[in-house]
Formats: sequence, structure tokens, C-alpha cells
Amino acid sequence: MESKNKQVHVLIVSDATGITAERVISAAIVQFEEIRPIYNKFSYVQTKEKIDEILADAERHDAIVIYSLVSEELRDYFDRKKRNRQVYTIDLLGPLLKRIGRQLNMIPVSRPGLYKGLAEESLRLSESIDFTLKHDDGQNVETLYDADLIILGVSRTSKTPTSLYLSCNNNLRVANIPIIPNETPPEQIFTVKTRKVGLTISPEKVAIIRKKRFAYAGPGEYIELEFIRREILYSHKIFREIEGLQVIDVTNSSIEEISEQILSLI
Repeated sequence: MESKNKQVHVLIVSDATGITAERVISAAIVQFEEIRPIYNKFSYVQTKEKIDEILADAERHDAIVIYSLVSEELRDYFDRKKRNRQVYTIDLLGPLLKRIGRQLNMIPVSRPGLYKGLAEESLRLSESIDFTLKHDDGQNVETLYDADLIILGVSRTSKTPTSLYLSCNNNLRVANIPIIPNETPPEQIFTVKTRKVGLTISPEKVAIIRKKRFAYAGPGEYIELEFIRREILYSHKIFREIEGLQVIDVTNSSIEEISEQILSLI
């Protein structure tokens, strides 16, 4: 039986990052407890000379070569040259691309980095949503300058759902700030250059929403029409003090409609 600590050199070759190939081979090799892999990754391989160099290195170290080359030209060159070397190679993408192409009667674009671009876009979306959640309802105002958009308004003007809708569907980092009667909004609101939108609404609509939302909370000025009117008047006063802020009436609008109006403004 072979030594449990047998070293195996594994060369990972890609014309993009090589991350996908690295994960695939790592997931496979971990199942073989008798070997200890030594990985060496070659990313963004773009020339035939580099392929020659890698194959020579692989032969010297009796290495396994895992290659993930989207470029058909480089892949064909690799396939030809590996026949002249005593190396064991595994082509991750070539057979898969050919089989899918035959099945669908299509030709792949053979452009390296497309998957990486999709992954980066997903990461940016995740970061936008995370930012929006962390900046909900006036939180973390010290980093408002990182926002793509700031939404302001009194309670129950759909600030939070609108922020999340814009974040999830348009990859925007959105912060929302409540306007509270007789309280000055955070100083950053008046200084940051980020786009700002104020949401306004009819007092009667707010009263209906709040009464439904807090049906079991008992009476209080929060749901009283006169108090709400004063709230909205105060919010308009604050809106006028914020340079560049644009106001949207959301009285009869859905979240989707509010979002469309905001996008048209910014």
C-alpha cells in the first residue's frame, strides 16, 4: 500500500482565474486520503509559450495537470503538445463544451472570464442588499457617503420596501432615513452628495395604514390625523432644506411604481 503521505503535484491551468478548476480538483482529491496534493495554479494563461513552459514543468514533477481553457485555439494547442510529454492531463471544459454544442447545435463564444463576470455581478448585488439592510431606518449614518441613493420620509411611506426593491432589482446601495417631528435629521443628510429622494403621502392614507398596522396597539397620537398632518408638514420643511432632494408623492403608488419614479429621477 502506498504511503499515506505521498505527495502529488497538481498543476491548475486556466485562461481566466482558475478558481472553478481549483475547486473542482480540490473536491475530487480530498476523497483520496493517501495523498497530499501540492497545488500550483497558472491563471490567465494567454500564450502558447506559457503552455509549453507549464507542460515541461509538469513532466519534471510527474504532475497531474488540470486545464480549464475556454479559448479553443489554446485548448487545441494544449491537446497537441501534451502528446509529446509524459504527463497526465484532465481537460475540464473541452469535452463539456463539445457535447453541449452538439446537443444544442450551437457554437460557444469561447471568451474567457464570462463566469467570473457573472460571479462578480452576483457579489456586487449581495453587497448592495447587505448595505441596504444595514442602512435601514436611519442606521449607520456615518457611512451614508457610500450609498447610491438616500430615501427620506415619515413613518409608513414605504421607505424600507422601496429601498429593498431597488437594491434587489437594480443593484443599488440604498439608505433610508425617517423624518421624525421636531428632530433634526443626521447632519450627513445635508452634506453628502448622494442622490436623495423624499417620499410624501396624504395624511389620510398614512392614518389608514398606521391603524391597520397597529390595530392592537391602542390609541395614540401616532395614528391621529392631526398629528400626522404636522409630521408631513415638518417633513416638507426638511425636504426644502436639503439641496438637490426631489419629492415623490406615493399616496396611490405601489412599490414598483415608486421605484420606477425614483429611477426616472436618478
